[in-house]
Order: sequence, then C-alpha cells, then structure tokens
Amino acid sequence: MITNGMPISKISDFTGLCPRDVYRKIDFIYDRVVDLTARREGSFETVDWNAKGRRFATDSQTLHLNWPNKKTRAQIAVHHLCSAHANTGYIMAAHLGLDPSVELADIEAQMTAAGDFSLPRAFRSQARVWSETEFKIHLDKITRGVQIHPLEAPDVDLDLQLPHRGSLMRQDIAQLSHAFYLRHCLGKGSERFVFVLDADSGLALSFVSAFAMWVKQARADVIVVNFDKHKSNDQRNMLVGDGKTALELATGISRSQWGALEMDDKLLHTDTAIEGLLQGHLPAEPFAWPFHTKSEPHRHIRIITDRHDMAPDRRARLMRLATLRSVDSYFHKVRSNIRFAARPAHTPSGNGRTWDRHYLYNPETMVKIIEIYRFVHNWIGSSKTKETPAMKLGLARGKMRLSEFFE
Repeated sequence: MITNGMPISKISDFTGLCPRDVYRKIDFIYDRVVDLTARREGSFETVDWNAKGRRFATDSQTLHLNWPNKKTRAQIAVHHLCSAHANTGYIMAAHLGLDPSVELADIEAQMTAAGDFSLPRAFRSQARVWSETEFKIHLDKITRGVQIHPLEAPDVDLDLQLPHRGSLMRQDIAQLSHAFYLRHCLGKGSERFVFVLDADSGLALSFVSAFAMWVKQARADVIVVNFDKHKSNDQRNMLVGDGKTALELATGISRSQWGALEMDDKLLHTDTAIEGLLQGHLPAEPFAWPFHTKSEPHRHIRIITDRHDMAPDRRARLMRLATLRSVDSYFHKVRSNIRFAARPAHTPSGNGRTWDRHYLYNPETMVKIIEIYRFVHNWIGSSKTKETPAMKLGLARGKMRLSEFFE
C-alpha cells in the first residue's frame, strides 16, 4: 500500500490499524530494508561494469513536507537526489536533503557556542545543515503575502521550526556527499565511467571534485544535460518530427529506409552524423542536440571533462549517450506510486498557498518511505515486472518474494 499510491490515512482505514501502528509497521519495514540493502549492495564489487554498462544518470526532484502551523500553511521543499545505472535502471543511491536525527534548536545552540555565525558558511563547524534562524528567515520569505483570517487560526504557534525532529541539509553538501558515496560504490576496479548530470547548480562541481583523480586519469567523464521541461505534449510531438527530419538530412537516409536498419547500424549512422556536426566545435562547449526526443526536447549537452585529445568518434558517442531518461523514469514512478510525492496543488480559495492533507509532517517518515520505495524498485518490482534492476545488474537471480523479505 505504501508503494502503490495509498496515503497513510487510507492505509489505516483499510487495515483497521490505528495510525500509530501503521507508523510502527513502516519502522519495521524500513529496518528490514536497511539490513538487506547493507548486505546485498556490498556485492557491487562483483559487478562486471564493462559488461553491464559504465554510464550513470544523476538528477534531483523536489518533494514537499506539510507545514503544520495553520497561520503559514507552507510547503517545505526537500531535494530528492538520485543516481541511476543507465542500462539497468538500478538506483545506486537516493538521498533526501534532510537529517531527521537532529533538532534545529540544538544546532542553533552549537553554532552560537562555536561562533559559526561570524564565519563564512564554508568554515562553520555546522555548515552541513540550516540553523534555526536561517530557517525562520526562509519561512518568512516563502509565506510572505499569505494572510489568514484571525478566526481561521486563533491559536497560532509562533515557534517556527521543522515539524518533530529534523533539519534541512545544505544542497551543496548533500550533492558532494552523494557524489562521494557513488565513488565509494564504484571504487573497486579500474573501469572508465560516464556520469550524466542534470544542470542543477553545483552538481557538476560536486562530481568533478569527488572524481577528480579519476578525471585526471581519464577514468571518468562528466556530462551536463539541460533540456526544456515545460513543453506540452503537442509541442514535444512536433519537435520529434523536426528531429526525424534533421536526422534524415544529416545521414542521407530516408525514414522508410531508417526503419529497416538494425539498431547497431542506426547508432553508427547517428554517431557519424554527430561527428560531422561537431567539427570545429570547441571542447567543453555546449552542443544543441539536433535530433529531438519526446522525453528531452531542446537538449543541450556539455562534456565538462572534454579535452583536445579526445577521439572525435568518442565525443560523438558521448553526446548520443548523454541522457537522463533512466533517473527521470524513476522519478516519474515515485510521483505516481507514493502519495505524498505528488506535486502540490493550487486552488482558487488557497490564497496563494499550496497544501495537501496527504503530505507528510515528519521528516523521518519521508526518509524511510523513500528508502523503502528504492528497495522495492530495485529488488521486488511489481506483479508485471519480469526482471528487476537487481537481476539485470547481476546482484540477484530472481525477484525477491515478500515472504522472503519478511522472514
């Protein structure tokens, strides 16, 4: 129920469990997930990355926590950062920009005692998380102009802090930690990896920093992808038609002939066409992909680790492989299958507020459910799943059964 779009209130209704017992079940499932993940993902060193694929895609999506103060009714944005193995769809890491184990008041006291507020943020002893003062300023900013009638909120709690326990993490710290964790997972061999990143601020810098030695040894390529995410379905279909026309002109192969080609021949012709278009292209300069796709229209690609001595055919191949489809597909599943992950809705009577009664209030619960869903995606799948990402990666011989999970 948790991973199939049912809110916690409905789970309580259907099962007959009180909400407290539902949360206890979530805690139990989460503990099992952590235990099984720790044991099974320790076998990454046995994966033949050359055979399974050496390309990964990293992107982030924004989830929301309900703000329990009736005066503000704000949505607290939380970044959900994921890295997916491009060929299998295995989610290598999924991290939320939350630390549910700390209290904002304690962080504020520690920062005051250490003199952190007089230092640049990079040199603070508590640079990893937001202080209580900084979080209140953020709340004031996002709720500015939202007015609630006094009778609507007679008892206002002015002590603004994250609900229950927890603090927001700094985005740059979360990105760098995510990159170092991925390096830890892949650091057993000598393969050459490709990391395709969204154009989020600071993400490319975090990966270049974490994999600096690999980049220097030409063992890692970092690519940034940016595309227009606001096109309608009709506009995307029109661009796909334009892309097919551009492909026909670049390769000299008509659409009818193109459909009869084998996949390897299609890729070869595409790479050859891109190699021709890249002549005179400066290293690390953004390249506008001419063959539009529906999922990534108006894609712009920049190879951060490009160099003058890179072979032209490899540069063209990297341009073709630079896509975020694997991680974006996972994000779509999260939005569809976890009730609190749906986008916030605006209503005419909302006075500029966004609110959803099925969203979560507790950061700790959000962290647990996100990790549970990652495990289900990687190892269990749905009733229609024939081969899970873990099976494709060679970490499992079959789908994990629920009876096996709860043993």
